[in-house]
Order: sequence, then C-alpha cells, then structure tokens
Amino acid sequence: QEKLLKDKVAIITGASEGLGFEIAKQFTLEGASLFICSRNEKKLGLAELKLKELMDESQSITSMIVDVSEKNKCEEFVNLAINRHQKIDILVNNAGVYGPFGEVNQKNWNDWIQTIEINFFGSVYMSSLVVPIMKQNLKGKIIQLSGGGATSPLPFISAYACSKTAVVRYAETLAEELRDYNIDVNSLAPGALNTR
Repeated sequence: QEKLLKDKVAIITGASEGLGFEIAKQFTLEGASLFICSRNEKKLGLAELKLKELMDESQSITSMIVDVSEKNKCEEFVNLAINRHQKIDILVNNAGVYGPFGEVNQKNWNDWIQTIEINFFGSVYMSSLVVPIMKQNLKGKIIQLSGGGATSPLPFISAYACSKTAVVRYAETLAEELRDYNIDVNSLAPGALNTR
C-alpha cells in the first residue's frame, strides 16, 4: 500500500514531545522526510532517534534547536530544509506555550509578551518563510494548531487565549491570500490532550 506522504518533506515545530512528536511519528509512518525543532536539546535528540528507527532508506530526518520566537533561528531552520530538498510540502506550526496563569496584570507582563511571541509571531515567521518556496512549487499545506484558546474566553490564561485567537484569524487570512497557489492553510483545535 502506497504511503500517503511518500517523498514529502514536512517541517514540524515543537516536535520533541506531546502532540508534536505524535504528528511527527504519524508522518514518519506515512513516508515523509522530516525537519523537526524544539527548544529542548535533550528531548529533541531522543525524539530524532525514535523517529529515525521508524524510517526507511528513502526518508531522512533533521533536527535543530529552535525557539520559534527568534526570527533568525526560524530562517536558519527553514533554509536548511529548502537547501536540502528544494521544496517544503507541509508545515505544522505546533510549537506553543500556555504562558502565565493568573489575572492580567503588569507583574507577568514579560511572560505575557513571550507567549504572544512564541504562539503567534512564531507561527507567522514560520509560515511566511515557507510560503515563497510553496508558491514557486505551486503546492503546499500549512497546518496551524490553535487549541481551545480561540473558541471562548479563558479567564486567567489570557495571553494563551489571545495568541491562539490571533493565530486562527491569521490562518484564515493566509488561506485567502494563497488561494490561487494551490496552498491549503488550516487551523486545527485537537481538543484536550494528556501531554507530559
């Protein structure tokens, strides 16, 4: 039986554990070559080893320590994939943090900003970097994990809720912009997950 993602190249952010790792695993089993990233060096190394064991000789995996809120790191990571394969078929923006818990106040302001930078700007950076090569190849899929933050108010997790709402509207807007290039952009809320 032909594997669904044979010869496809996928980038998955936040892939060292939890949902990101599970997505990477399923993509591996379906034949994709992967570029995975995370902020945790140890966990990322372990994830890479586990995924490599599931691959055949037509597949490859590359991992890199990336904080998606750092634009230059994102560029380095995406360029690595493009230089190696001249294409990116799929981007999964999975990296995200819950951010500060508690009332909105100035005390947790830096954490609040960091949550927006990772969850929202990180997704914008990554997708804006893969779009040119996808346009060139006239195909691509961008999958944005949105979580429950975008569906209703989340008292005491405000930075998370706001960042995820922004991400959904961004995905919808990007989808419209890329309509003529055969590039699909989807936002996905998987529901409650037992991660870590």
